[in-house]
Amino acid sequence: MTSKESIQQLFDFHKGLVSISCITENESPCTAYLHEHLTKLGYTVELQQISPGRENVLAYLGTNRNPRVLFNTHIDVVPPYIEYREDEENVYGRGSSDAKGSMAGQVQAVEELRREGKIKEGDVGFLFVVGEEVDHIGMVKANDLGLTPDYLIVGEPTESRLALGHKGVLRLNISLEGKAGHSGHPELGISAIDRLLDILQSLRALDLPESSYFGKTTMNIGTIQGGLAANIIPAHAKAGISFRIATSTQEVLDLVNTVLPLEKQIAEKITIERLTCWEPVRCHAVPGFETFVANYFTDIPSFTSAKKSLLFGPGSILCAHAPHEFINKKELIASVASYKDIVLKVLAEAEE
Repeated sequence: MTSKESIQQLFDFHKGLVSISCITENESPCTAYLHEHLTKLGYTVELQQISPGRENVLAYLGTNRNPRVLFNTHIDVVPPYIEYREDEENVYGRGSSDAKGSMAGQVQAVEELRREGKIKEGDVGFLFVVGEEVDHIGMVKANDLGLTPDYLIVGEPTESRLALGHKGVLRLNISLEGKAGHSGHPELGISAIDRLLDILQSLRALDLPESSYFGKTTMNIGTIQGGLAANIIPAHAKAGISFRIATSTQEVLDLVNTVLPLEKQIAEKITIERLTCWEPVRCHAVPGFETFVANYFTDIPSFTSAKKSLLFGPGSILCAHAPHEFINKKELIASVASYKDIVLKVLAEAEE
């Protein structure tokens, strides 16, 4: 049972995290706060520079920097910054759920396990990374730290359920050229926007693949750009598309190629830029938790040296990135016991 003192420590740490603006590429204020806080708690803390002013945080007990269980979540949040506030039931603010709730719960769980004498040096550590919301660069660079945990416990808002895995992601930019002209004489130009809309409609008509484990692949047309003015035939157009992959990225790329074969791309000056390409991920689970498969993507596949990965955290992805982002206080408190339970179960599992 988490004590009143421990609950207050949890809330204070969470408030400190959420009160700092740490939008991607500006994570340093939160990194500094984490360094100070974890050092005061008695951890050995290392900072790994990713680029000037951007650093990952690795923390562990004593001198064993390669713990068997490694807690992880991301430091950065999406824009815009939303200030911390609270009421009787919830805490609001950018990152309150995604993913400072997980971060606070993880640290407080380890603190309670330390006080209870249930873990020792080499059992548990923390890896908090930058850049998850954009390009996963922090987690990619974390591979250079030489860590080989038996278990990686990643914190994301899963509504306090263990994820059995999550879909992959494929992000594409499709650009094409037309021919500018006066809108009063459309026969003298070629509308890049009209051609792009035809392509997008063909993509929307695709029968996207599905699997019994991950569900159905989905497509989102997230951005459309093009044209200069309403009275000019647009000479350029571009769309940003994201697929959430349930089978394989190659299967979806093959489908895209049925709409845009190479000869068509060349003849019609169409460019397909592949931005992100990650396969679906299966996660480890322990008994005693409700489970599900997530439709969103995480840092898990970017870190290649963990033997098994788990995905769990308080809060909901449904409010993450939203103007009303929040986390329920009772769920945040409960996450401490849940993280403790997961740690003890995987440590026991490792001994079997």
